[in-house]
Amino acid sequence: MKVRQNIFLGLFILVVILDLCTGYFHLQGMRQFTKPLILLTLILFFWICGKRLDKKLYRYTLLALLFSIMGDILLLYDHLSPLYFMLGLIAFLLAHISYSVVFLIQGKIIIKKKMRTVAVLLLVYGTALFMMLKDNLGTLKVPVIIYILGILAMAITAYGRKDLVDYTSFKLVFIGALCFILSDSILAVNKFLMAIPESHFLVMGTYATAQYLIVRGLLTSDQKLN
Repeated sequence: MKVRQNIFLGLFILVVILDLCTGYFHLQGMRQFTKPLILLTLILFFWICGKRLDKKLYRYTLLALLFSIMGDILLLYDHLSPLYFMLGLIAFLLAHISYSVVFLIQGKIIIKKKMRTVAVLLLVYGTALFMMLKDNLGTLKVPVIIYILGILAMAITAYGRKDLVDYTSFKLVFIGALCFILSDSILAVNKFLMAIPESHFLVMGTYATAQYLIVRGLLTSDQKLN
């Protein structure tokens, strides 16, 4: 299993580098293939290696990855029409909801002091981000609020797995969830607030890291795979 995982990791890194290069050189035609290929590679890996997991966990994780690849494809065309951005937002919101279901299957939302602290910190961050962006959102204010709540719920439920799964699994998934928030934050600031130099590297680098860590963490939660 470890050999298979190492081979996949090498392939995954290669695909991510390829997408970063096509973005850097503005090869939009090639990006229509390289960007979806990131999630397609991850989907195939999880589809093969995740069959020993709980059936519901396995299916909802695949669903989250499928919604993610839909979002990736839709956002490739957001420059053509605001509708593509809205549909991409919906696709990723559904991905976050699916991941939240996965995390709830494995964990619990136990109202402890640490859980409250994490939830409050994430909500403060989400509120601050929205306040920075709100004047430039126009008709997207409500959809963005809903999306922010969705991704924060995903991160909070990821933290809810603490002490209920293998620590390595918890750590990988929670860091992955935070990377997802970071990626979306950079994308939002670049789109609605100010241009960030080479934002493509930051957005896709943190996004690919987030998805990989979440999938790797979920696979690690199955002791049969360790």
